[in-house]
Amino acid sequence: MKKQLVTIGIIILFICVELSGCTSPLDTEKNRFVGTWSGTSGVITYTFTFFSDGTGSMNSFSITWEIKEGKLVIIEESLTLVYSYVFSNNDNTLIIKSSSETITLTKQ
Repeated sequence: MKKQLVTIGIIILFICVELSGCTSPLDTEKNRFVGTWSGTSGVITYTFTFFSDGTGSMNSFSITWEIKEGKLVIIEESLTLVYSYVFSNNDNTLIIKSSSETITLTKQ
């Protein structure tokens, strides 16, 4: 009986450790985007808002977004935008680049 209690206790301990505070590197990377960002590209001013559930807005348009294969993928209705990205300034500056533009954003 004592061995069974010890075994059950060890199993419960492993389950608690496994379920507590585990976040994947992808979740950590996604969390860097969450919030409102604004900036310009040429004469165009952008405001992006990224929510942790993968939704958000780009200027006044609703979007969904995700990190896929190291790229920021933004979907606005039928338009899909794919950006490479770099964070700097303690994650308060975000530079996103597509094949046609570079946007420098500052976290608000």
